[in-house]
Amino acid sequence: MEKSFEEKVEELWNREQIKSLTYAYGECVLRRDADGMAQLFTGDGAVDFSYLGWGIHKGHEAIKKLYAGTWSYRVKPFFTNHYIEFIDRTHARGWCWLDNRGVRNGESLIGCGKIYDEYQLADGHWLFSSRRIVQFFLVPVGQGWAKELEELTELEPRWH
Repeated sequence: MEKSFEEKVEELWNREQIKSLTYAYGECVLRRDADGMAQLFTGDGAVDFSYLGWGIHKGHEAIKKLYAGTWSYRVKPFFTNHYIEFIDRTHARGWCWLDNRGVRNGESLIGCGKIYDEYQLADGHWLFSSRRIVQFFLVPVGQGWAKELEELTELEPRWH
């Protein structure tokens, strides 16, 4: 059965709120705001940096500690190509592409990856219930990234 006009508008509104959640995440990275970052997740939310060997961090305190430890990279993230699918009225999942700029030891870095998200509507606000970061590469600009892309094996969507 086709969705009603009202259901379509609600879905568009929710989709934009989820995109705004992702942009708020980027602002927290930019401002180095670990407290604000944690508030973008459900209380039992988790962020998965296993792809980088940093493990899974669950709950607000663990999320704050993780992100506070990453500020030295001075990353500036850019998110594109959002894909969002609704599971039901309060749950969705999706992904977006990640384009990073950063600095390590005074050297400019460029990076690319994909983020797989699960979202939950809680108290009228969309939050991350899980976020899985797959960083394809983060390399010095002069080095290039051809080798990293040739060796890329993470091709299928996977949330866990």
